[in-house]
Amino acid sequence: MKKYIALIIPIRGLIVSGESSAVSPIPFLPVAGGGVTYSEEISKFLKKVETSRKVRAIIFEIDSPGGTPYASKEIADSIKKLKIISVAQIKEYGTSGAYWIASSCSKIVADPLSSIGGVGTRAERFDFSELARKIGIKVDTFSTGEYKGMGSPYSETSEKEKTFIGEQVSVFNQYFVQQIKENRKITDEKVLENITSGKPYLGREALMMGLIDYLGNGELALKVASELAGVHLRVEYSKFSRERESILSKLFKKML
Repeated sequence: MKKYIALIIPIRGLIVSGESSAVSPIPFLPVAGGGVTYSEEISKFLKKVETSRKVRAIIFEIDSPGGTPYASKEIADSIKKLKIISVAQIKEYGTSGAYWIASSCSKIVADPLSSIGGVGTRAERFDFSELARKIGIKVDTFSTGEYKGMGSPYSETSEKEKTFIGEQVSVFNQYFVQQIKENRKITDEKVLENITSGKPYLGREALMMGLIDYLGNGELALKVASELAGVHLRVEYSKFSRERESILSKLFKKML
């Protein structure tokens, strides 16, 4: 009797583009404290997995608050291209870009206490201009183009720049919302309005709204994957990656 596999791939912490390396940059964000998932690394691995005759399904074990739009899209697009079954198992967090990834899977399983949805887009920038003036730091900037220096933390954001950034965020969000709508086949505009408010929902609420398909844990995710694949599957954890600690997490541990 042949033994077929449901491969578990973790999606944890902040989702960013690129691959992990000794010199890869880690965004300085508080949410990065729980680890980092690299979209390019995941996408490349998925292409290799498809060629395996033993792997009949992939279970994405998700515990992430999201990440950058491009990185989330890269993984979501890779999942849609898979020719094998994909199931998302949301643990504590499956919000924003992480939910985008989950919605691209064939089915979604989540715990009743999982935080799900939080669909929305935002942009942030640090403004150190006033601090720099107080401590006597002067920054001379030389650039061509009206928007070339946009985003610099050493100068205030002009009204024109704020408008431009707002428009960019709006475009990102429209695409994000459209993808969720198509992936989950949401036709109720009231439901769509609720989930795109940026508010996260607990598992039970998410089930009622059609954001997920089942309430349960890893055992149920395996059962669903087996039913969809039409064969009995056993779990195997992917060896390509383990949860990597972010720089912030390592610093906090040293401080304790």
